[in-house]
Amino acid sequence: MFYLFIFESIGTSELMLIGLVALIVFGPRKLPDMARTIGKTMADFRRSTDDFKRTWQQEIDLESDKQTTEMLTDLQTENSIKNENTISRNALQNESEIKKPDLPEIKEINKADFEKTFADKEIEKLKQPEVIKTTVDKRDWL
Repeated sequence: MFYLFIFESIGTSELMLIGLVALIVFGPRKLPDMARTIGKTMADFRRSTDDFKRTWQQEIDLESDKQTTEMLTDLQTENSIKNENTISRNALQNESEIKKPDLPEIKEINKADFEKTFADKEIEKLKQPEVIKTTVDKRDWL
């Protein structure tokens, strides 16, 4: 990016003078090879800086995701503590109104009803889409 700023301040006559000096110093045979080498070096440097920027951005995103997850976990624990406190207060206030839970009913079913219920549950499981893992592991992007 900085080299573009340099080329903006250099005019056509200055570039021709630099090219002429390079031609005299390096010769017509080595000048194309040197230009190719400089071009490859600049491309490799640009590629490595882009990789570094991408890795850096992924690390920042990962850290922000961790912080967000921690904040959500903290909020959930605070809410659960508040709910537990209100439940315990309500339980103390309504101790006299506590009812015994109804016991489950045991009854016989025939084989056809059981197979029908079991088959319906299996069909529902097959209809539900599979959850795909979307978390990014460090090993995936290195």
